[in-house]
Amino acid sequence: MKKFTIQWILTICTVLFILSCQKEFSVEGEGLKGAAQGSLTDSSGNCKDADVRGEYVIDQPLGDSNYVVIKVNFTLQGKYKIYSDTVNGMWFIDSGFALTTGPTTVKLKGNGKPILPNRADFVLTFNNSFCAFSVISSSTGSGGGGTSNDYFPTTLNSNWTYEYIPKLGTLDTFRVVATNQTISADNKIFRQYSTDPLGEAYYFTKDNAGNYYAYSTVDFDYLFIFDSIPATFISYPFLKDNVAQGTSWETPEYGKVKIGNDVGISKAVFTIVGKGITYSVFGTTYNDVINVKRTIQFKKDGTNTFTTVIEGNTYYAKGVGMIDQVIPTSSSTSQAVSLKRKQIF
Repeated sequence: MKKFTIQWILTICTVLFILSCQKEFSVEGEGLKGAAQGSLTDSSGNCKDADVRGEYVIDQPLGDSNYVVIKVNFTLQGKYKIYSDTVNGMWFIDSGFALTTGPTTVKLKGNGKPILPNRADFVLTFNNSFCAFSVISSSTGSGGGGTSNDYFPTTLNSNWTYEYIPKLGTLDTFRVVATNQTISADNKIFRQYSTDPLGEAYYFTKDNAGNYYAYSTVDFDYLFIFDSIPATFISYPFLKDNVAQGTSWETPEYGKVKIGNDVGISKAVFTIVGKGITYSVFGTTYNDVINVKRTIQFKKDGTNTFTTVIEGNTYYAKGVGMIDQVIPTSSSTSQAVSLKRKQIF
């Protein structure tokens, strides 16, 4: 009888414990029966970057490779639905259950098919938060001198949005797009990259040996060092993914250029200072990154030696492109060009 009483008491306690757990779970969003709560924005109200993947060609239905990865901060467990509006014949959606709270990523599947070869601006909705992203559709497939998995993709319509830190005058962000325009120079075909609102054109290509070329001045990308330059460009490799850490190379001499009142010739020296490293920008961590140091040198007319004008570090992530460029402007300050969002085709 005593043994039976003890077993009966243990059974009652177990049942009460289970019921109390169920009650506590039901209060927090009614478990998986309730609606999940959360936001597409961070604590400051800023939208988290959307990572658009896939190739978008008019009249071709979207498939498994067409999706967008977004960041969501769930504050309550439950069922969720995140969706976009319909633009240019396409929309993105995902639904499921948030089993845990906190920041996470969600993959939204693309549906429909592009109607026109243009840029479509979408608005994502989840609860009472909204965020925007863009998709560029083309009339043909990808092209260029490389693939979307390169350290500097040259595929058609790939695009990147960068932020100047700190602002460059009144300008804080700009967008770069790999266009369908090409030029021939130095026995190479360079793809033209447009910039908005900078209004500048840049030219890049890649060979089969892992060398990435610019047809440009020897300035830093999207930053200008010289007060005047020649009316012509030169071709040179700015990145090599096929060489070991510590490898250095130089551009041809370029000039005449002017810095202040001094006139002379210039060149850039590149060094691979890091390879296969991890690097974070705006809260996004990139793996398999190459860090290239660029040193701009100048030889004044009438002198025999080059002196260093400025140097900085550029970071390239595999399958993404340039994610950051940091140039020290003093012992305690720097000018950066940092990636905010991208769309790689």
